[in-house]
Amino acid sequence: MAKEAPRTAREIIDQAIEENRWNERLLYFIAVICVISGITALLFGLIREQGVVAVAGGVASGLFIPAMHQARKIRRENMAIRLLEGPLSKAATAKDASDALKEFFVDTFISRKSSPNP
Repeated sequence: MAKEAPRTAREIIDQAIEENRWNERLLYFIAVICVISGITALLFGLIREQGVVAVAGGVASGLFIPAMHQARKIRRENMAIRLLEGPLSKAATAKDASDALKEFFVDTFISRKSSPNP
């Protein structure tokens, strides 16, 4: 049984980013659908002089904000993961790599959750 060579940091990082890319694209798609359907309902309500439909269209258009916020968050995390490649590839020892990973996770996930404005 042949032993596989361990994956490099670059391969692992590329895989993590590729896994996040699908979610990012899905959120952009949801944002576009919300805006298009909201504007369509808003215009329909204005043309037909139906205020409730127009308000519903405005609310639907506003729903793109949470989707865009999540997509931006995923993009920031992808960039942070990509930037982690440098310190990991330069780490001379396992201790250096461990310190780089600890710093990355604290900066990326813990400090952003505790800050009120990400």
